[in-house]
Amino acid sequence: MRTLTPFARPLGVAVSSVSAEAEPGLLELILQQRLAAERFDPGTSQPDGDALAIVNGERRTSAIVTPGNGQLALTPAGEARLSLRQDGYDGPEARPVNERCIADAGRAPYRVMSGEMFFEIIQTPDHLVIHKEGMDPPRIFSNSDSRVASGSWSGISSSRWEQDAFVIETTGFRPDDTNRRISGPGSAGFPIAPQTRITEWLIPISNEVILYRYRVNDPDLFREPLLVELPLVRTSERLFESACHEGNLSLASTLLGARMQELRATVAVKAPR
Repeated sequence: MRTLTPFARPLGVAVSSVSAEAEPGLLELILQQRLAAERFDPGTSQPDGDALAIVNGERRTSAIVTPGNGQLALTPAGEARLSLRQDGYDGPEARPVNERCIADAGRAPYRVMSGEMFFEIIQTPDHLVIHKEGMDPPRIFSNSDSRVASGSWSGISSSRWEQDAFVIETTGFRPDDTNRRISGPGSAGFPIAPQTRITEWLIPISNEVILYRYRVNDPDLFREPLLVELPLVRTSERLFESACHEGNLSLASTLLGARMQELRATVAVKAPR
């Protein structure tokens, strides 16, 4: 699932899909907005893909399907919840959980993240296993109706089959799990709370494509439920092991740098030449 289709629709784009002829111009706009939003180096950063996601034959301009404008529709409480994203240097708890190698894009719902775009789906007679490239452990579901507590950072999930579609419902998130971050231009993510209900569908389209759809429903946080669609396309590429070291080797240096900045601010210590 390597695509440059962003989570939210790019600024200045009003349509939900574009033609093949218009795709190159939109891709250039997306990359320019990513440069402005994320400050990544296009000369050294690996691109997320080279094309838009195609769903139902449409080259989608955003992963968001509803709201129809391709943007989040948050309540004031939702905006406030999203603003609680961890981003400080007072201590380890102030750093984001993904940076601390605790949890990332392998929880409900799956998101397109830079460098973490591949899925491995294994089906046995009794279980369905979904492993997303990244630091998170695989999610393991029974093929019969089931309820799985897959970890405190993952919420409580139940799964079922609806004909050929595999459906997962998750709620019961940690009170301090406030958001799901997103890579790309536009929204930096969306809020969640303990009562938020996330429903995921894996729908076979062909031997090569599975449609991944999810809905985020929480009237306290969203003025309109969030619905997202992305294609999962079969690949011969293999998943890489996620060697996350920010949470152990790098965290001490990050906090030490913050302490030095504070020291220089209070005692006017000069930086070495």
